[in-house]
Amino acid sequence: MSTAPTTQTKYRMVAFDLDGTLLGPDHQISDYSVQYLRSLHNKGFLISIATGRSAAATAQVIRRLNLEYPKPHSNGFPLVTTNGARGIHVIHDHTIFQDNGDNDENEEKKQAPPVVRNGNPMLDGRMLITELFHLPVPMDLTLKTLTLAKSIGCVTNYYIDHDIYAQVGESWHLEATKKYSALTGVDYIYCTDDYKEAMARAPPSKLLVLCQPESIDEIYTKVRDSLGHEAKVIRGSPPFFVEVLNQTVNKGTGLALLCEKIGVGIHECISFGDGDNDIEFIQKSGFGVAMKNARDAVKEHADAVTDHTNVEDGAIRMLQRLESEGRLHFAV
Repeated sequence: MSTAPTTQTKYRMVAFDLDGTLLGPDHQISDYSVQYLRSLHNKGFLISIATGRSAAATAQVIRRLNLEYPKPHSNGFPLVTTNGARGIHVIHDHTIFQDNGDNDENEEKKQAPPVVRNGNPMLDGRMLITELFHLPVPMDLTLKTLTLAKSIGCVTNYYIDHDIYAQVGESWHLEATKKYSALTGVDYIYCTDDYKEAMARAPPSKLLVLCQPESIDEIYTKVRDSLGHEAKVIRGSPPFFVEVLNQTVNKGTGLALLCEKIGVGIHECISFGDGDNDIEFIQKSGFGVAMKNARDAVKEHADAVTDHTNVEDGAIRMLQRLESEGRLHFAV
């Protein structure tokens, strides 16, 4: 497959998957990426994220980018979360997070509102969100998923707004939730009531069935065969969970809804991804790019494949190449 663009479309926006794409193996965004994306933003190019994570689990990446809003081309950071189930605008006072470089070593000296709930700026009020759309899992499907997960010995993440509920039963359940918390930076609400409190609040944006890595294919097959006729079922990455979504939801439809809400044609958007949940996302965008480290199934659907992996800032290097070829449209 060619790694070069084949048309002369000028693109106004880029949408990045996070883990395995924009982020390195340490699940952090590099200084190199931060500096380049800030420069694009200041020229009037739209930067966005489309992820399987909850909104709160993206806060540290958005904080690290620290893009200034409002700008003539955007009033806030456009974000697709929970694999396309929810779209939001994120706004914050960028001066709160300003540094004189790209590290956080002077964080204690910066003035900010009192830190609450693990210091996450989306949870303590330093970042404000406006919901653009939400397509939750229907409650009947939610009950079926929770029952199935319990019957096969797994623990389920139940997502409402910024909260994740989980009911652990075995020691490895707790270990799995801690692993997921370390991956995403979010805390859990541990319950013992079979998720009754969670269900009373609202239907979930998504459900995530945690399993042991060696069982991922078996668990994915069981969940897909049991629920695939009425749900969107995705094999997770890293491979220790299976996601269950509203049947109409995927990152591609989420990106299309986001573009519609902010007035950008999806044909004017570049997307970068590496996992199975990025296939529709890559297919629907104007120029869909698979990472060099992506699964083969993803590469088969991409317009191009990066020459470098996420370890080597492959997505940024491809974006720089497109800019050098005059393929990006700048609003200012």
